[in-house]
Amino acid sequence: MTASRLYFAQHGLAVSKSDNPERPLSEDGIRQTRSMARHLLHSAIPVSCIFHSGKLRAQRTAEIFSSILNIEKLAAIKHLSPNDDIALIRQQLNIESALYVGHLPHLEKLISSLVTGNESPVVIKFQNSAVACLEKNDSSYHISWYLTPQLAGSE
Repeated sequence: MTASRLYFAQHGLAVSKSDNPERPLSEDGIRQTRSMARHLLHSAIPVSCIFHSGKLRAQRTAEIFSSILNIEKLAAIKHLSPNDDIALIRQQLNIESALYVGHLPHLEKLISSLVTGNESPVVIKFQNSAVACLEKNDSSYHISWYLTPQLAGSE
């Protein structure tokens, strides 16, 4: 049986809430996200669509990935915000090769839950703009790879 894949990314580095309550991406966040997207493009990673939380920093991160990867399907969905219940998004993870752009602590809990069945042991420590690939064989997920901006060549 062929493994199905899902991708997860933490939004790019955002400005502080005191600088701008909307928390847009910083220049470093834009640069790192572009670098990550270019790395995925050059590696021929097959992203089918991109979903984000709707928060400005996640939306802009998703738009950068979408633009560089030439992905037309881009949408905000519920249950990807920082403190959302991970059980709610798990029900929506049914699109092969989708990229989900979210926040901490939600992403770490979600991936831990998918891999171990429990959200409390952190199995991956996300960084801004980093991307993780999870593969599913039958009913179990495992982490196939995790790429940080440093590994992708972003300074």
